[in-house]
Amino acid sequence: MTSTESNIPIVAFQGEHGAYSEEAARRHFGANIDTLPCRTFLEIIEALQSGRAQYGMLPVENSLAGTVIPAYDLLIDYDLHIQAEFILRVEHCLMAPPGTTLADVRYVRSHHQALMQCEQSLRRLGLEQVDYYDTAGAARDLAANPQPATAAIASALAAETYGLDILARSLEDQDFNFTRFFVLGMSYPARHDPSKTSIILTTRHVPGALYASLGELARRGINMTKIESRPRRNRPWHYLFYVDFEGHEEDEPVREALLGILRHASFLKVLGSYPAAKS
Repeated sequence: MTSTESNIPIVAFQGEHGAYSEEAARRHFGANIDTLPCRTFLEIIEALQSGRAQYGMLPVENSLAGTVIPAYDLLIDYDLHIQAEFILRVEHCLMAPPGTTLADVRYVRSHHQALMQCEQSLRRLGLEQVDYYDTAGAARDLAANPQPATAAIASALAAETYGLDILARSLEDQDFNFTRFFVLGMSYPARHDPSKTSIILTTRHVPGALYASLGELARRGINMTKIESRPRRNRPWHYLFYVDFEGHEEDEPVREALLGILRHASFLKVLGSYPAAKS
């Protein structure tokens, strides 16, 4: 019996089992899910379109590293709906095969972003960094082929998944390391307030066009929570604007604002209205 037949949702994510994206999926949906690892963000989209997965976990922003640009670029190209947002507190753990102590470790392997986020801690511990393609992949490969004096940095879920001992927790240099995810699906989500709405728009190349578009939100007291610009790939020196704001597209002020934006913009796409993540 497949997960679909047993009503257990399948959630696609990018990375190996034990990745932070899988941890986010399990924390958002609970333990009663199946997960589908994908090599790329595009594979997540393809899994949703083919029906191999019902949901996709797409990281879109990190509080330290900023916007995940390839993820946002996919949102313009494919017709999916944001089901929810989820914010994961990223905790980097130092892990090694059973029997290894912290004093045994001289080398640590992980994705370069994780190593960078733990740089001060690693320097204090006197550990030499080894760049690896993926955090969970580093944990998996170390468990399958232990190396002398070598540990990995990955999630606690990766340690549990691959049978590694956690030697140190919260290795990150900054304790405000959060990643924001969009939960993607093919259908519209049921409404649960408080809600947020995400849109993509382009403006005409005239003075005040963006000001006029965003003014439709301000005039109705709608709080904008994010704005990001990206170059249009088919028109040099023209830009797409990704905008998040509070409220649901069914709300009258939001509906009026979207109609007003449409009058000023040359293109508008609503990515979805969805339950806002708890802070």
